[in-house]
Amino acid sequence: MGTRLKRLTRAERQQETRAALLDAAARVFVRRGFQASSVEQISAEAGYTRGAFYSNFGCKEELFVALLHERLFARYTEMYEQRLSKPAPTPSLRETGQELAAIQTRREDRWLLRLWLECLVQASRDDEFRKLAATFWRGNRARGQKLIAGAVPQHAARAKAIATAMIALDIGLAIQHMVDPDDAPLDLYPELYPLLFTGLARPPKR
Repeated sequence: MGTRLKRLTRAERQQETRAALLDAAARVFVRRGFQASSVEQISAEAGYTRGAFYSNFGCKEELFVALLHERLFARYTEMYEQRLSKPAPTPSLRETGQELAAIQTRREDRWLLRLWLECLVQASRDDEFRKLAATFWRGNRARGQKLIAGAVPQHAARAKAIATAMIALDIGLAIQHMVDPDDAPLDLYPELYPLLFTGLARPPKR
């Protein structure tokens, strides 16, 4: 007797369609850029109709927001939450650099930076996308601030500024590596985070 395939529920089918559209959109946006991409191209890439697209997303912009939240921001959120879940978070700066570099190393994740750059280009033209970009960094900044305040409480008052500096280093290294990988290798991540931020472990001068 053959194995009977499980019939998907309507909600499961819609979730499957939504995931396929997100995957297709990532490929199309990276290949063509946000402005040059269309709902028709994304739908065709996923193997669905325009009707299926509009059953899941109101417009191309809405899909882009969902894609960035679920495929990019979620990576950083997961990293922070794993560290914050420890009873006494004392993250190693070298390990932090290694984890951030790994996002650029994994072949399946390389498109994330290009997608983020598409977001920044669009944010320079559109106020709503500018707000979107701010929410990503604001979320990362808040989690970093909490982690830093717990690990080095003597610097809690400056934790937000320190988190901002760490984000700036991450994005700056990622962009430089993309453009000039030989002169800005990924092993700079675990070298520079301890070099620039180890002083945080020392009590502030009075």
